[in-house]
Amino acid sequence: MIHLSTKSDYAIKALVRLALADGTAPVTARDIVAFTGIPPKFLEQVMHDLRQAGLVESQRGKGGGYIIARDPATVSFADVIDLIDGRRADPAAHAGSPGSNGGKARMRGGGQADALVAPVWREVRDCTRAILGSATIADAAARAAEAPMYYI
Repeated sequence: MIHLSTKSDYAIKALVRLALADGTAPVTARDIVAFTGIPPKFLEQVMHDLRQAGLVESQRGKGGGYIIARDPATVSFADVIDLIDGRRADPAAHAGSPGSNGGKARMRGGGQADALVAPVWREVRDCTRAILGSATIADAAARAAEAPMYYI
């Protein structure tokens, strides 16, 4: 299974908020925090990483904030996870066992059983990777338009 860190989750949520703004105006850190619930200090770290990767741009001063720098339809969840967590998010090195347990199941005497179940775990990993690779920031932002609005 894919390891999704809190930081990756926050980065995806922040990018979705920026995609909702449609690049029309910078989104303040305060707005991102209100939308995502990301702690402000953590948001600074996340936005720094996204800026370094060229996914967001920042503007200082009054009226400043963050703007998504790439078409949200071209940024997949897998791209963001790889950027934030690196390849450790992909358990390919641990294809013989679930999760990223470093092969501990094999050390417990899995032997022949590992050979029998390893293909299933590889398939789970590959399917998860395919889903994350096809899910884009734009897809997630589009869900906001589909959500029903309730008025009181």
